[in-house]
Amino acid sequence: MDLEIRNVSYVYPESENGALKNIDLKVKHGEFILLAGLSGCGKTTVTRILNGLIPGFYGGKIEGEVLLSGHDINEYKSYELASLIGSVFQNPRTQFFNVDTDSEITFGLENAGVPCGEINAVLERTTDELDLCNLRGRDIFKLSGGEKQKIAFASVYASDPEVYLMDEPSANLDTAGIDELRKVLEKIKEKGKTVIVAEHRLYYLAELVDRVVYFKDGKIEKEMDGGTFRSMDTDSLNGMGLRTNRYIGNAALDHHFEDAGKDEVSICLKDLSVDLGARRVLRSLNLEFKKGRICCVTGKNGVGKSTLLRTLCGLVKKSEGRILLDGKDASPRELKKRVFMVMQDVNYQLFADSVLNECVLGTKKRNIEHAEKVLEEMGLAGFKDRHPNTLSGGQKQRLAIAVSLMMDKDILLFDEPTSGLDHGNMLICAGVLKKLAAKGKTVIVVTHDEEFIECCRGDIVNLKSN
Repeated sequence: MDLEIRNVSYVYPESENGALKNIDLKVKHGEFILLAGLSGCGKTTVTRILNGLIPGFYGGKIEGEVLLSGHDINEYKSYELASLIGSVFQNPRTQFFNVDTDSEITFGLENAGVPCGEINAVLERTTDELDLCNLRGRDIFKLSGGEKQKIAFASVYASDPEVYLMDEPSANLDTAGIDELRKVLEKIKEKGKTVIVAEHRLYYLAELVDRVVYFKDGKIEKEMDGGTFRSMDTDSLNGMGLRTNRYIGNAALDHHFEDAGKDEVSICLKDLSVDLGARRVLRSLNLEFKKGRICCVTGKNGVGKSTLLRTLCGLVKKSEGRILLDGKDASPRELKKRVFMVMQDVNYQLFADSVLNECVLGTKKRNIEHAEKVLEEMGLAGFKDRHPNTLSGGQKQRLAIAVSLMMDKDILLFDEPTSGLDHGNMLICAGVLKKLAAKGKTVIVVTHDEEFIECCRGDIVNLKSN
């Protein structure tokens, strides 16, 4: 089942600039293709064209032809296309239809009219092969970001499509989860399936890819075979705005960087426990976070890292223990006054009708000049009049970070701030956090990104499961 894009150009609705410009791309049946490039270069748009969401769902103006097995993709009914092409979106929450994990995994099979007995057999086989038995029967709304990503992939895997389209499938996964994903992708490739992945984390795909398609400003800048890609050194990749194609390992997590001498405690947790429903997520935590420092919080998916941040900013109430700010017990109300959080899914906290207005929303003074400088620093000055929802995932992430810079808060929390960020923007993000720490702010970052941890050179807390 070959795919072909012929001279395709595309412009999103209410956008002056084209997302894609004269794209020509052929994908042979069974090929493993990596779509690479800077944030906002057009990778996600290509996946949306191949699965029919453009123009069917997103609208806009498209020119050129898109062929699936030699036939125009518009000739296929939506259910026919869905049976042939499976998609894992950048934000898994946007593709869920059910409230429990078992129903979500089998949703595609049920819609295809597969007999009940066969559905149950596929569910058992899928969760066994993907090692997801611990996620069976769970409330989707109570899963971590990485766990949601695993369920989104499982729902596609269960339907066994001929083509897998994946957009940033590793963004919220821990190191073990990424390794599991790599093994599954290897198995899919061995079955002769076609795999197209848009990704910034490259190391886990290096040995799998047959071809790399590098995008720049909505155009295909270059293509290279897998061997050429694997032979490139990190400096050459970084020069293209790409991350390394080699595994860093756990060196960044094991190394505690030199203390800068700033040891005044800002937040102190004493025997902190947090329950979500009947489940105790955090148990008897005793931690200190210092002023003028960056602290990177790591740990396996589902261990409670995001819950910790939501508790520190007053969104989740503690069940037991104490949270002290500058040595005094802090109420949820006080935490909300002193703490600002950039969420893992930034779509929850983007409200304004333009990027510039988003930056000044909620600030005491609408300092437009300062907002424009912040947007310049985050590489978003050219998007200040755009609606936030028209930005790419990485651009939205940077916008949320820009908003955090506009808030005069003592303590800043970031939940996976580099998901969707290329190498250059990852460095910008690390630089911003270092500047905040240098100003005496307390910066706490939940992240699985070893490259980012190494750039931050801060304290490290490895959260363990209960």
